[in-house]
Amino acid sequence: MLKRVWFVARCAVLLSLLSLGRLAAQGGVIRGHVADSAGAPLARVTVGVDAVGATATTNDKGDYEIRGVPAGTYTVRARLLGYVAQTVRVTVSDQAPTRQDFSLRAQAIGLAPVDVVVGSRARHTAADELAVPVDVFTAEDIKRQPTTETSQILQALAPSVNFPHQSVTDAGDIGRPFTLRGLSPDQTLVLLNGWRRHQTALVNNFTYGMGAGSSGVDLNTIPQSAIDRMEVLRDGASAQYGSDAIAGVVNLVLKEGPFTPYVNVDAGRYITDNYPDDGTTTDVNGGWGVKLGRGSLALFGEFLDRQPTNRAWADPGDNSVTGSFDSVNTQGQVVVKRNPVPQPSSHWGDGLEKDILTLANFRMPLDAAGTSELYAFGGYSFRHGTGNAYRRYGNNSRNWPAIYPLGFLPEFSPHVTDYSAAGGWRGTAGGWSVDLGASFGHNHFDYDLTNTLNASLGPCLTLDPAVCSDPAPGPDGTPGTGDEIPNKTSFYAGRLLREEFITQANVTKAVNLGLRAPVSLALGAAFRRERYRIEAGELSSYINGRDSTQFGGGFDASVSGSQGFPGFTPSDTSDNHRTNFGAYADAETELSSQVRADVAGRFEHYSDFGSRMTGKVALRYQPSKELTLRGAASTGFRAPGISQEFFSKLVTNVISGVPVQVGIFPVGVRASQVLGAKPLRDETSVNLSGGLAVSPSSNFTATADYFYIKIKHRIMLSATFLQDSTLRILADSGITGVGGVQYFTNGLDTRTEGLDLTANLRVPAVGAGALDLTAAVNWTQNRITHVDSLPPIFQGTGETGIIDTVTWIAVTEERPDWRATVTAQYSVSRFHSLVRGAYYGKFSSAQPGYGPTDREAYRGKTLVDAELGYRFNGADLSVGVRNLFDTYPDQALLPDNNNFGVFPWAAASPFGYNGRYIYTRASIPLSQ
Repeated sequence: MLKRVWFVARCAVLLSLLSLGRLAAQGGVIRGHVADSAGAPLARVTVGVDAVGATATTNDKGDYEIRGVPAGTYTVRARLLGYVAQTVRVTVSDQAPTRQDFSLRAQAIGLAPVDVVVGSRARHTAADELAVPVDVFTAEDIKRQPTTETSQILQALAPSVNFPHQSVTDAGDIGRPFTLRGLSPDQTLVLLNGWRRHQTALVNNFTYGMGAGSSGVDLNTIPQSAIDRMEVLRDGASAQYGSDAIAGVVNLVLKEGPFTPYVNVDAGRYITDNYPDDGTTTDVNGGWGVKLGRGSLALFGEFLDRQPTNRAWADPGDNSVTGSFDSVNTQGQVVVKRNPVPQPSSHWGDGLEKDILTLANFRMPLDAAGTSELYAFGGYSFRHGTGNAYRRYGNNSRNWPAIYPLGFLPEFSPHVTDYSAAGGWRGTAGGWSVDLGASFGHNHFDYDLTNTLNASLGPCLTLDPAVCSDPAPGPDGTPGTGDEIPNKTSFYAGRLLREEFITQANVTKAVNLGLRAPVSLALGAAFRRERYRIEAGELSSYINGRDSTQFGGGFDASVSGSQGFPGFTPSDTSDNHRTNFGAYADAETELSSQVRADVAGRFEHYSDFGSRMTGKVALRYQPSKELTLRGAASTGFRAPGISQEFFSKLVTNVISGVPVQVGIFPVGVRASQVLGAKPLRDETSVNLSGGLAVSPSSNFTATADYFYIKIKHRIMLSATFLQDSTLRILADSGITGVGGVQYFTNGLDTRTEGLDLTANLRVPAVGAGALDLTAAVNWTQNRITHVDSLPPIFQGTGETGIIDTVTWIAVTEERPDWRATVTAQYSVSRFHSLVRGAYYGKFSSAQPGYGPTDREAYRGKTLVDAELGYRFNGADLSVGVRNLFDTYPDQALLPDNNNFGVFPWAAASPFGYNGRYIYTRASIPLSQ
């Protein structure tokens, strides 16, 4: 324990030295009033002292107060959506409060991408003016989270978001997707500065907490230090923003304008009761806003080094070398050692991750009045991560003891590259606000494998006769022909690549149509081109070497290819494109002093499946200042993902404890067509929502919203068809070398309903400080309402359905039914503290090979976080703990869920299974 305390103390001392500031007993106070150019008070304005990270928000009267600011001269900035930010230099004294008032003028440009609150195309200054539920989380909210991963931050802030940790899920260990409202990752539209964000090239085959076959957006390619706010629209919005917005929309808005350069340093590690300390994580991120004439350039960067964690137990079934098993107790610990294999010999936890992330955000007004400007933003990220497959014992048929005497644990060690750029011009023309621009996004995933081999190539890593007297045969199976291929322990297994290019035009204008108030009319059109490419791996990563000495002279075709992940073959490769054209119209107005209405319609045409029309209507009724009622109804759709149309791969699935080579095929190839696959069509949805917001005082707000989502023709990977009769059907059509087949299908309909509750209470005077209390609750239930029948070809084969139990449970039960967070923040002078409770409700999971009643249920759990910080003259230093009481999910008991006792914790746990994490954090301004 002393070692652990010493580690935390060293981190705290190091970060304190970096602050280069002197401790002061008390801080000064800045207070004032914010109004618009006509003198009307402005509520919810963010006023901040960039150099020390202190902020405040104005109340309904436009007043604010910032405490604990060290004496000195600082830049103070006031910001509100829809208004031009204002900065002033303020001198602060410890002896008396400093007063600084602000007068903000309305933003001249009506379509600035950074001025977006999703849910409406009209200009609004706050989310509570909308007819649909939108959560807005500020940079201050983001900074208070006990993690630096953008996806984990979003999960912590929004209970309707789920971001399960992944282990032994192939590429899913490295590119982890998130879900909204329990739906698939690709049913949530992600925007960056209001522009559609490109998806990852990965197809989620095994990932927990969702149905197989989806592709989402990797939020962790975006440095959290660059985010000014996160906007989460909890309502269907296909008619407003296009395909994918069935569950809702997440919009990340970047910081912009000139600001003081800063660096944030985070360091921590897992310090648990039952495992060795591990998972040491260091994150350095920062930004700098540079003034360029009338404009500005904001630059951001981040470096993450996260070491692996391992919560696997000792393997009681490993008898490598000696033929004897270790004796393992009920807590997964070796009590009698009988063979030389180090334990634990498997990996169950987070892998290594090293990220380099960059972003830039540029704005350049073209005239002094600010009625026209150029804008651009974009970034580059590179990730090297690791994940592991199932262990191969030393005496396993998939191992050669001459290469790995103790057996081996195949390791994914991919390299992921992501970059994007967007830009354009916005201004006014003929009384219309105009926005013209284009964007490009690229993501590719290189499948690099280490600590593995291709068992079919034999036991020799070289063909030197002096070293290897029995070289492996050549690709034609005939030894000694001079075309032999030596075995290897690392492979390049291929690449997935995805690109998206978008060009779009948006115009908006307040039009008088004889109604009570002008109608905010928005019109727009967009063209999108998508590309999906699969590149083959090196020859030795997929070839069947047909070594004749394995198994005493026989050969098992399932051992060909690099173990853990056979490489993409030339027959898998493809390079496909498709195009999309969309056009929308959106109209919003006040029908009376109490009623606001929003109507939207959208037409989209895809080159591969056809056209679709969607619509939406939303109403907001505010009978009093304290009460708002809102409701919306819409139709939506999601086009088949281009990866779902063209992904092809042979993967190794462990089904009932037995490795099986399963071919995942597009619907257009012969293997899928023989088994009755149909061309993919779009998913369609009906979304209904209704709720209320109550604000009896300026310090308290509460909301409640009910939602209902009905989806038809959902796209999933089918069940694994592996009965002997099915394989004979394939063999009769000339398709061999696989032990099972999956293809994509529109085979099920679902119904999702739930309830979102939020509350916020600010107590401005608790002792000498201020207390903020926030709470959020989400209940979501997913049900499958229809499953298509099996194609007639399967009659008499023994196949049970178009989807299997694993998919059924993944769709309906593998996420928590309840999520809740309660946060208390207290600040006094220079001290600030936080306590957070997070509840994750019950969930279930299953593994291949089990029947419909063999699900495993796990109870709900509550985690507690705590943080204490102090603002020095030059920095803000915090020390905190995540999962204070070292809470774990329930243990997995089914053999396939726990890998026969080796993987102890529930795989689909929404909060992982790493235990207590202790960290320190320093926010350091580089100048004042």
